[in-house]
Amino acid sequence: MFEPIDKISNLSEFKEDVFKGKIFVFKKSEITLKLVQEIRKNILIEYDGQLEKLHLLDNCEEISSKLVTNLKKIPEFKKLFKIFLEEIKFFHEKSYWDQFRVRVAPAQNKFSYREASRISSHRDTWGTNIHQQINWWAPISSISETNTMIFYPDYFARAVKNSTSTWDLNTYLEHRKREDFSYPSAPQLLEELPSDANVQSVNIEPGEILCFSGCHLHSSSKEESDNTRFSYEIRTICQDDLDNRREAPNTDCDLQWQFPKIFRNIDDNSPLKLLAE
Repeated sequence: MFEPIDKISNLSEFKEDVFKGKIFVFKKSEITLKLVQEIRKNILIEYDGQLEKLHLLDNCEEISSKLVTNLKKIPEFKKLFKIFLEEIKFFHEKSYWDQFRVRVAPAQNKFSYREASRISSHRDTWGTNIHQQINWWAPISSISETNTMIFYPDYFARAVKNSTSTWDLNTYLEHRKREDFSYPSAPQLLEELPSDANVQSVNIEPGEILCFSGCHLHSSSKEESDNTRFSYEIRTICQDDLDNRREAPNTDCDLQWQFPKIFRNIDDNSPLKLLAE
């Protein structure tokens, strides 16, 4: 299911494959390893222990929350990631990205703070209603089967019950400004998936980068683990995909609006605007 790749030979065909559900794993390179090294260097400012064992500290939740907040403010991460996009032949004019996020997934899956927690089953397109969205995800520390990302590939084009008809991004952002985490940060799955559902676990190493459509149903793994997981993620949208209606299927998103404002132009930081706005 996870196809290894070094560089993109035909960008249009590559994105067509992504929007049909194919998942790629970009191999390690000098720049991807440098990005991991840069993130780990900044983590060391707050926490100098073994990343996978952060959960053993009494104040692990406090450290995790502080790390997630502070690591959002470092521009070097995006600079390095842009070089990666250029090297794999993905980046071109009028491309947009959202915030570069470092996440901490605890071993015991008990934190209430969203970005320092395990994330339940969802599609990223539930939050934006933009189906040209491509996700990039990568571990910073070693990952295990009990604390990784999992996919439900059979549900890429199969609808599930969810709360997109009542969720609103603007409402969520207003709550976050007040540091109120009571409103969910994304629409929620409203049904139990079958116990025998096909599940594919991600098993990649720091320096490798996962690339997939935001339409994929995925989550953090459910088990308790012996390891805390550190990872980073970012999402991109390309203007030519919008112009040519090259996109993944809208399987079950009932958001009333689209929310492009979280995406900014990679070169000049201008906001993404849709023709319908």
